[in-house]
Amino acid sequence: MSLDKQEPQMSRNYWLAMVLSLIILIGYPYLIQKTVKKAPLQEDDTFVQQIATSDEASLLSGAKGPFLEQPLPPTLLRYENEDYEIQFSTLGGTVTQLVYKGELNQHNSTRTVFYDQDPNSPGLFGLSLSNEKADLTHTLFKVQQRQDDAQRGIFEFMYEKPGEYRITKRFQVSAQEPTINLTIQMENLSDYEKHFPVELQYALQAELTDRFSKQYIAAVAQTDTIESGSYMKVRKKGFMVMKEVFWAGLVKKYFALIIKPNWKAIADEAKEKNDALIGTLKMEPVSVGPGRIAAKEVLIYAGPQRHETLKREGAGFEKIMSRGFFGPLKVFLLQGLKFFNRYTHNYGWAIIILTLLIKVVFAPITSISFKSQKKMQAIQPKLKSIQERYKDNPEKLQKETMELFKKHRVNPMAGCLPMLIQMPILLAMFRILPEAIELNGAPFIWWIKDLSQPDQLIHFSFTIPVLGWTALNVLPILMAASQFGFQKIMPQASTSNEQAKVFALMPIFFGFICYNMPSGLVLYWIVQNALSIVHHTVIHRDTKTEEK
Repeated sequence: MSLDKQEPQMSRNYWLAMVLSLIILIGYPYLIQKTVKKAPLQEDDTFVQQIATSDEASLLSGAKGPFLEQPLPPTLLRYENEDYEIQFSTLGGTVTQLVYKGELNQHNSTRTVFYDQDPNSPGLFGLSLSNEKADLTHTLFKVQQRQDDAQRGIFEFMYEKPGEYRITKRFQVSAQEPTINLTIQMENLSDYEKHFPVELQYALQAELTDRFSKQYIAAVAQTDTIESGSYMKVRKKGFMVMKEVFWAGLVKKYFALIIKPNWKAIADEAKEKNDALIGTLKMEPVSVGPGRIAAKEVLIYAGPQRHETLKREGAGFEKIMSRGFFGPLKVFLLQGLKFFNRYTHNYGWAIIILTLLIKVVFAPITSISFKSQKKMQAIQPKLKSIQERYKDNPEKLQKETMELFKKHRVNPMAGCLPMLIQMPILLAMFRILPEAIELNGAPFIWWIKDLSQPDQLIHFSFTIPVLGWTALNVLPILMAASQFGFQKIMPQASTSNEQAKVFALMPIFFGFICYNMPSGLVLYWIVQNALSIVHHTVIHRDTKTEEK
C-alpha cells in the first residue's frame, strides 16, 4: 500500500480510538456504580481525610495527612498508683491524662498536671512513621490486656497492617519511681526488609499563673551539651536540634517531663500551641528483615526537678537543672542550701547561713574594693582639675589621669570587682530559688509560710490598679530600706544632681521589681545588704583608725 493511501486510514483509526476512549472514560464509572455494590471500608487499606471535630481541644491533633477511619470511639483505661493518675487510650495507644500526685507528705504543694486533654483526641507518646501515609496517632489500636496486667501497671496496645507490619506499644508504670517504661515492638509481616523511622510525640501543659511563669518553662535536649529554648523563644521561633540527642524534655518550674530512648535519636523539635509545649523526637530508622521483630525501649520520667531523684535514674537527667549560663553554679548553691537545711531544718535559715558564708568568702575582695573607693573619693578634686585643664586634649588627659592613679595607687576597676564577682551568684540565686522544689511550700518564720512565693502579710480585698498588687508584702519594703542604707554608707565619687537623684530612687525601683518575687530570693537580698552594711561599717572604722 502506498504512503498517501495509508495516511488517511491511520487518521481515521486515530480519531476512532479517541472517541472510544472518551466513551469508556465517561461511561465506565456510571456502569460500575449501577452494577457493583459499594464495598465496606476496610481499616487496613482505606484512607479518608481528617474531619476536624476537636482540633482546638487537642494539643497533639496537628496531623496534616490522612488517617485510618475510626469506626468506633476509643477505649479508655484508667490507672492510679502512689505517683500517678493516668488515662490510656486506644487512639494511637497513647496517654490522654498524666497527673503527678505529688511527693510524700507534700501532695498539695507538689502535685501537677503534665497533660489532660479530650480523650477522643491523640495523646502523649503517640508514635508515627515518617514513611507511612497513615497517621498512626489517629489510628485505633487494640488492647492486648492479660490477667493482672492492669494491677501491675502494664498496658499494651497493638496495631496491624496486614501483610505489612505489626506495631505493639507496651507501657509499664514503675511502682518505685515516677517513671514509665515504653517498649515499642516492630514486626515485619512482609517478604522484604522494612525500615521503621519512628517519631515520638510528647507534650507539657504550661501553667501560666502569673507573668513570671513563662520564665520557668522550657524545651531541653541533651546532646554533647545541654541545649534549651525558653517558652517565649519556642513560641516565636520554635526549638530544633538537628544532631544526636541522648534525651529530650520539657520543664515547667518545679517539674520535668523527660524521654530517653535506648536507640539513636537524630533530631528533636518543639513548638508552642494553646499555652503548651509540644515536642517530637525523631529516631534513626530501625531496619527489620522479613518475618523478624525488633523491640526498642523508651524511659519516660515525669516528676519533680529534685536533683537526687533525677540522678537516681542513672540517665543523666539531673543535668536538666544545670541548663543555662549559670547552671553549674546554680546546682552548687542548691547543694549548699540542702546541706545547711539538714542542720537547721528550715530553708529560710539555710539561705541566711549560705549568704553569710558567701559574704565571708568574698570579704577580702570587698575590703580591697572599699579601700579603693575611698582613695578614688579622696583624689576626686585632683581628677576634676585634670579633666578641666585638658578637656580639649584627650591624649594628655588620659596620660595625666593614669599618672594620678599610679601615684596614689588607685585602681578604678577595683570598686566594681565585688559586684562583677557576686553578680553570677545573685543571678544563680535568682534562678534556683523559684525553681527549687525543696523551697516549694517551705516556711520560714511568722507570716512567711512559703519561700517560693511572695510573703503576703495582709491580703487586700481589691487589686491595686496598674501594679496588680493584691497583698501587702513586707520583705520587698525591707529590701528597699536595706538597699537605701547600703547606698548611704558607700563612698561615692562626686556626682551631678541628676545622678544623685537617680541613685536615691534606685532602692524604690528595686523594691518594685522584687515586690512579687519569691520571698526566699528577697530574703537573700536583704541579708546580703545587711551584711554589706556591717562589713563596710567595720572597714570604715578600721580605716579611720589607720589614718590617725
